[in-house]
Amino acid sequence: MSTPIYLTAREAAAELGVRPATLYAYVSRGLVASVAGPGKQRRYDASDVRRLKGRKGGEDQANARPLSGDPVLETELTLIQQDGAVYRGRPAVELAKNATLESVATLLWACGHDPFSGPAPDVFPSVPPGLGPLDRVMMALSAWPLQDKAAHTQSVRLLQDKGAALLRYGVAALLETAPSPQPVHSQIAAAFKANPSAKNLIRAALVLSADHELNTSAFAVRCAASTRAPLHAALLSGLGAFMGPRHGAASGRANAWLAEIGTGTDIEGLIAERLARGDPLPGFGHKIYLDKDPRADWLLSELLAAEPDHPFVQKIPLIIETGRNLYGLFPNVDFALAAIQKTYDFPKDCGKVIFCAGRMAGWIAHALEQYAAQDQIRPRATYVGLRPD
Repeated sequence: MSTPIYLTAREAAAELGVRPATLYAYVSRGLVASVAGPGKQRRYDASDVRRLKGRKGGEDQANARPLSGDPVLETELTLIQQDGAVYRGRPAVELAKNATLESVATLLWACGHDPFSGPAPDVFPSVPPGLGPLDRVMMALSAWPLQDKAAHTQSVRLLQDKGAALLRYGVAALLETAPSPQPVHSQIAAAFKANPSAKNLIRAALVLSADHELNTSAFAVRCAASTRAPLHAALLSGLGAFMGPRHGAASGRANAWLAEIGTGTDIEGLIAERLARGDPLPGFGHKIYLDKDPRADWLLSELLAAEPDHPFVQKIPLIIETGRNLYGLFPNVDFALAAIQKTYDFPKDCGKVIFCAGRMAGWIAHALEQYAAQDQIRPRATYVGLRPD
C-alpha cells in the first residue's frame, strides 16, 4: 500500500491554480482531506488535490465549483489581509485600540456628517417573552415601518441617518432595553454589569466585528439591497443568514465546550478526547486566515493583559497551544468572544449580542454600497439534475 503524499497549502493551491481561500473552501466541503503536519501547519492530501484538479478540467467541473473563496463583486469597504481587516484604508486592529462602533460605522458608511448626532428612536415594539436576542431583533426589524414612515426611502443622506437609528433600535432589541443615544459598548456593558476592563473589551470586539468583507450575511444583505429592498428588510436578510451556528451563533458552540473547563480540568485530556471522538473544536480555524485570526489574537492578548490572575484566563495559552498541536488550528473570533463570556460570567448569549451589534454596522455599509450599484445580483446555477429525453 503506497504511503499518502501530503502538500502544503501553498503547493496544493498552486497545483489547483486557486487562491488559498479557495483551497480551504474545498476542504470545508470535504473535497480535499487535510491533516495536522509538521511546523503546526495543515497538510493536504495530494491524491484529493489531483483528483479535484482533473474534475475542474473535465465534465464534472460544476460539482467541484466552490461556493466560497472567489471574488464576485467589487467593494470599497473592507480589505482582508492575513494581518487583519482594513476598513476603508484603516486597519481594524488599530481602530480597536480606541475607536467606538459609532465612529467605525461613520467611516464605513462614508458619512459627511455624524448620523448619530440625532436622538435615538423613541418607541420600541413589544415582542413576545421568551425569545432569544436574535429573534427579538428579527421581530423588531419587521415592525420598523410602524416607527418610521420613511422606512422605504432610498435617499443616501436619509439612509445614513436611518442606519444610525436602526443600529440603536437593533441594539435595544438585543438587550431588551429602550433605544439609547449612549455608545453601543456602554449600553452592552451596562446590561452585562461589566467592569471597566470588560467594557473596553466589548468596545474593541464591536469594532473588530463590524465587517469582514463578503461573508454570508453581508452577501445576503447585498442581494436584498440589489433588489432595492428597504434598509430594514436588507438587514433582516443578513440577520437570517447570521443566525446559523456556522456564522453568528458560532460563539455559542465554543461556549458549550469551554463550560466544561473548571479549576482542575486537564486541558490536553479534554481536547484530546474531542479529537478521539472525531468532534470538531468550535472556535478554532478560519476559512480565510492561514494561521491566526487577527481579531481573536488581538482580543485574547488584551484579555490576558486585563485579567492575568483569573483562573480561566491563565489556561488560555495552554488551550491555544493544545488546539494548535492536536488540531493544527488557531483560535478565531468566536473563541475570543466565548473566552470573554466565560471570564466575566456574562450571559450565555453575550457573543451573539456583541457580534450582531457590531455586524449590523457592516450590514448597513454593504446595503448603502449596493444601493449605489446599478446591477441586481442574480447569479446563475449549473443544473446537474435529470434532463428530459
